[in-house]
Amino acid sequence: MTQQESTLLTGVHMTQLAQATPHPASAPPQTAMLVLEIDDLSVSFSGRSRKHIALKSVSFSVNKGEIVAIVGERGSGKSVTSLTAMGLLANSAAIERGSIHFHSRHGQRHDLLNMKEDDRRQLRGRDMAMIFQEPMTSLNPVLKVGDQLTEALRDHQLCDAATADKKARELLRKVRIADVDRVMKSYPASLSGGMRQRVMIAQALVCEPQLLIADEPTTALDVTVQTRILHILRDLQQQSDTAVLFITHDMGVVAEIADRVVVM
Repeated sequence: MTQQESTLLTGVHMTQLAQATPHPASAPPQTAMLVLEIDDLSVSFSGRSRKHIALKSVSFSVNKGEIVAIVGERGSGKSVTSLTAMGLLANSAAIERGSIHFHSRHGQRHDLLNMKEDDRRQLRGRDMAMIFQEPMTSLNPVLKVGDQLTEALRDHQLCDAATADKKARELLRKVRIADVDRVMKSYPASLSGGMRQRVMIAQALVCEPQLLIADEPTTALDVTVQTRILHILRDLQQQSDTAVLFITHDMGVVAEIADRVVVM
């Protein structure tokens, strides 16, 4: 193990940069409304012989209507941060210290690390949603796209089946999928990488969440498709005023989409 790898294993410090040049159409409002607040977060994983610190004293926030990018090398803890916020860490992980608070649209401040799992599940998908790195492994291969898009709406009982189907179709059109009927009836394996990524975006946005976490959603795509996906994300974020936490190691993507940047 190199000295650099050892340093990454034993801890990660996050530094928040000065305000990046905001995109004019999406600059945060004068009075920012806090959505996600992470304070002094440290996370460890249990190994065979010892404990490994994956995150150390991570602190940052995300406000309504802005895109905050987390950048850093592979292995620096970007995905661990997002999975901790979503409550999706592996059983081998432990929260050493710190807090994560989510501010709902109803003015409630939720302590995510100390919530009951049933309450956490009510937030996840409805108020907090995530786009994962690899859509082929994140989408269920044995369920049709239409069923997967309407699942969250059905689970949270936000509307009836007919309304859920209509909303799913509208979202597919918003992510610029032309042949909606075919895609709704298709299995993920029959779609291209770019199409699957668009389905993932639609799935994450179907319940109109306050916070969207995008974990390197364009990594596996070619440059042309990547640009289209970034434009779609930006357009949808502006339309709904959603807070976005965008995880990447690509500084070109950061320059394209971010209002603020934090570095791991």
